Amino acid sequence: QVSRSSSRLRQTNCGVVMPRRREFRFAGAALLFLGASRCWLGPLKEKTDSGNAGQDAAVNSRRSFSVASMLATLGMSSAVDAREAEELMREQADANLLGKPLQPCTQPGDRSTTGWTRTGSCEWEPSDRGFHQVCVTMSDQFLKSSARYDGNDLSRVVGNGGHWCICAWAWASAVSRDTTSFEGLTLDCSRTNGRLRNVYKSFIKEGADLVSPSGAKYPATAALKAVDELCVA
Repeated sequence: QVSRSSSRLRQTNCGVVMPRRREFRFAGAALLFLGASRCWLGPLKEKTDSGNAGQDAAVNSRRSFSVASMLATLGMSSAVDAREAEELMREQADANLLGKPLQPCTQPGDRSTTGWTRTGSCEWEPSDRGFHQVCVTMSDQFLKSSARYDGNDLSRVVGNGGHWCICAWAWASAVSRDTTSFEGLTLDCSRTNGRLRNVYKSFIKEGADLVSPSGAKYPATAALKAVDELCVA
């Protein structure tokens, strides 16, 4: 459990501890929290190709307002073009660990469609506080260990050899328990979200561990090191 005295940290679902947003600064902060506009205003996920000009205009208006409000929250100039800012956030979310366009994690033959929003990709979503950004080829060893030590049973949705977007803490757990083979997991650099590095760096900066649903703690430093060694941008 995280000490109550650590006021800069907060507990989230999936057992993950994340620094409060006031700890993010400059461009990194902008990219992280511009994305939250999509979470706060659910209606913005509506498609704008309905053919109804009035409806489309209203959706676009709400989108621009949400981004402008987020910029104001961050203390950024209201003169910043909301459309450009939103596009920048989208481009960052789509990059993989190699700095190229993010590829789908789900592949032919997989039992289920993965991703926080079940799109098949490990996309960045502000509502995803478990950071399901790590695309791996699954192993029986990890499935058994994660269920036993972390209270995280994925066996109903993915099996050995399948592909799944696991949480940032889950990758850290595999690295911690098996520093050489990562419990049989294979990290896919082209299908893992590039923002994973920023997630681990934020924990390292705060001196905080990643926490699984069972309360087990795993260091971010080793997890980031493994990512950097496997995926050289």
